Amino acid sequence: MTRTARDSVVAGAEPASSTPARLRAAFGLAAVGALLAATAPLLGVVSGGTSPAYTAWPLLVLLALLPAVLAGAFLFRDHPAAAAGVLAATAFFAPGRLLVDLQILADTTYTTRPELFRPTSLTPLTPGVGLWLLVAGHVLVLAAGLLAAVGTDAGDVEDTDQASTRKFLGLVVVAGAVAAIGLFMAPITSSDPLVPTGGPFDAPALAMIGGLLLALAAPAAGVLAASNPAAENRRGGLLAIAAALAAIALPPFAAGLFADRLGVSIGSVLLLLAAAAHAVLARFLGRDTTPEDTAEPHAVELPGLRRLNVTAGVLGLVAAASALGGVLVPQLVVPDGLALPVGYGERLLWPALVVVAVLAAVLVANVGAVRPAFTVALAALPLAAGAALDSVYAATQVGSVKPGNGVWFTVLAVVLAIAAAVTAALAGALEREDVEPAKTQAPLPMVAFVLIGGLLALGGFALPVLRGPDFHAVGLLDFKVGSWGLLAGLLAVVAAAGLALLARPSRAGGLLLGAALVTAVRAVEYPLTSARVTGATPGPGLWLAVAGAIALLAGAAVSASRR
Repeated sequence: MTRTARDSVVAGAEPASSTPARLRAAFGLAAVGALLAATAPLLGVVSGGTSPAYTAWPLLVLLALLPAVLAGAFLFRDHPAAAAGVLAATAFFAPGRLLVDLQILADTTYTTRPELFRPTSLTPLTPGVGLWLLVAGHVLVLAAGLLAAVGTDAGDVEDTDQASTRKFLGLVVVAGAVAAIGLFMAPITSSDPLVPTGGPFDAPALAMIGGLLLALAAPAAGVLAASNPAAENRRGGLLAIAAALAAIALPPFAAGLFADRLGVSIGSVLLLLAAAAHAVLARFLGRDTTPEDTAEPHAVELPGLRRLNVTAGVLGLVAAASALGGVLVPQLVVPDGLALPVGYGERLLWPALVVVAVLAAVLVANVGAVRPAFTVALAALPLAAGAALDSVYAATQVGSVKPGNGVWFTVLAVVLAIAAAVTAALAGALEREDVEPAKTQAPLPMVAFVLIGGLLALGGFALPVLRGPDFHAVGLLDFKVGSWGLLAGLLAVVAAAGLALLARPSRAGGLLLGAALVTAVRAVEYPLTSARVTGATPGPGLWLAVAGAIALLAGAAVSASRR
């Protein structure tokens, strides 16, 4: 054999042998790390006789082993790219989880881990052998992910369905953003003073940095996984993100359900919703398209446009009905003999549910042109729910006051609104496939109205609409429950204004109408809730929101007049 032939044989054989070897080694590290993490709660991460808030070890063992089992199943079925995607995506969460768990070593009194231990006094607990197993497990999982990423070469893989990938990439970004919001929030609610609550910004340095890394890991891992050219890698990565989010959310969620004096937080609910969204998106983005499939681009396994519109509209109607339950059912439970306080916070749910219900009913009636306005206007529900839930959170800081059933109706309204928005976005993506792309240029008056309206709306959401002596309105940067509602409303308005400049005239008007309605809901907070503050006066946010809504409506009118 000549030297050239021998070199070509070696060059051709080397990747085929070395890459699977590295992947097998990575899987071995991940499996050992998963076993160590699964053993940790059985041995105890702290010593001193402190027990978990509930019997959590079966759930913790299952969640610790899930990524390794998932990767092993892909390897057993001869899908190495999917297994590599699982290991690489799981490693994204390892640094954050490592720092959060190291907070147990630094000071257990500031650690919220009811599934591992529940403090009974203010005396710091001594770390147990299980903590070192947990730390070692995170390190091995991180090493496994790095080894799998280095050993996977996707450079020669061609994505045969780039249009479908781009179509769903936006939904992956939205799911990652929902996960990040949930990770910024408290994992549980608690009336036990020995069980601390709060998000990353309320935690000590180690836990704060770890929490921020987790919040960044969710959207970053999603974008990287969804943009991978290999369909199998996309599927494995998105499934691993779903498993990682479930592993973070389920233990505190179960603690809120089963442990005494602990409650379920909105953050855990959002994380579980994001985990489910990533699992569903793995089904679509992980489809292995062949040339025969790409010859029929409309054979995507999605419901018809009409059914998606109706589904989105029905979800919107149910979300509005749930918000109505949040208004009519008490948000608080007070001791016997005490009168319920006036629910000023939930009053903002009235205009939000009316807007969503009307647009949803029109969409169900087969008026598809209203879908863009409906999709944007759904942000009014989390905007209003944020104000209501923030009031509940403030009231429940008094030990004798508990959340009422109206809270769950309000949270359900937000979850259903997100589901309706995702469904409506899918309908829009399906509709765009059937429309011939055309370059349109927005007229100058419309551009002016959109830019002015967007800037005014930014001020309307960032500045208070209500002022009063000794009253501090919840702001965008306060990182309270109400802040996330304001952020959801602002992002919806800004995104709709930007897309309206690029959209077809028939859809740009709907986007601007929805943005105007959300901004108007922000403005009516003053007349609906000003009675709660003695000596209340309008804040600058009120006038900016009113002016922004008018400018956005004018932009919608200009767009509707275009041919």
